[in-house]
Amino acid sequence: MKHTLFIAGLVLLLAAGSASAAYQVGDSIADFTLNDSDGQPVNLSDFSGKVVFINFWGSG
Repeated sequence: MKHTLFIAGLVLLLAAGSASAAYQVGDSIADFTLNDSDGQPVNLSDFSGKVVFINFWGSG
């Protein structure tokens, strides 16, 4: 649950950018920070070198 808000923010960023550009495997986006469900900041760069799974149909 801690990373749900982070992933939701990432989905919004990717969706906003998809109107002007298509993302490909290996592309990178600008680093950003969101608060997790506990209010703690989480940076995209915290996941550098790791796979980030985006669940578009998650319910919460």
